[in-house]
Amino acid sequence: MTVVTLPATSPHATTGPPSLTQPVTTPTTLLEYDPPPLPPADAYRVAAAGDLPPVPLTYDSAGHVWRLLADYSYTYDGVTLTVKAGYTYDLASVPRPLWWLIAPNELSLVAPLFHDLLYEFRGVLPAENARPYCTFTRREADDLFLHLMEAEGIAWWRRNAAYSAVRAFGWTFWNT
Repeated sequence: MTVVTLPATSPHATTGPPSLTQPVTTPTTLLEYDPPPLPPADAYRVAAAGDLPPVPLTYDSAGHVWRLLADYSYTYDGVTLTVKAGYTYDLASVPRPLWWLIAPNELSLVAPLFHDLLYEFRGVLPAENARPYCTFTRREADDLFLHLMEAEGIAWWRRNAAYSAVRAFGWTFWNT
């Protein structure tokens, strides 16, 4: 932390509410905050519920997105899907007026990660993201979303509400 004391004659030194007619007569100390260095990536691990391993995430407040700090893989129906480090997503895309019912962070961490990746590429992932390589239909991407929420232990009514929403409205994102 750096401490800077401005002289009483500085136009930036004030002793209360600004006044256009009253001159400043006392010095003001300004504190410049140097944030501590970020902890190692392991400190950001967010535990996934259920049978899934923890997700190494951090929040990027500038972009209002979550950023994956390390590759994350999951095997589904014999295909190992991998989301590469650095990938960003917004958790579950729940419209703000519905947050009173289901907030984005109440659904899942892993399910929207893979769902957003599959939707971004419309099911045709780059080769390094699927082993053995295969493509996904929109229904298969949505079914994986439901499966992962169940694996994370998300309540039945929440996961089914989210699944119904992506089945009903997901086409608008899949087709854009």
